[in-house]
Amino acid sequence: MSVPLKDLGRFAISESTHAALEAESAAFGRSMQDIAREVLQQWADRKAHGYKVYARRVLANGMQAELPGFEPEDNGAVRKGAR
Repeated sequence: MSVPLKDLGRFAISESTHAALEAESAAFGRSMQDIAREVLQQWADRKAHGYKVYARRVLANGMQAELPGFEPEDNGAVRKGAR
């Protein structure tokens, strides 16, 4: 069973990035899209890991682990005075 995919749409990449994807594709017989998905997945995994480490350290120091810009109502909590 394949992993469900979301459409990222069309976006431009630099010529050097395209050349690197094209070379990797030719060298290893994989599509450029597969390689780009793998690179983005690795990036997302690193970001998630970094946030987990940050959250553990913040909590260990008695602080709140919050993402900037997210208020309590953004996580589905009901605001005071909401009907």
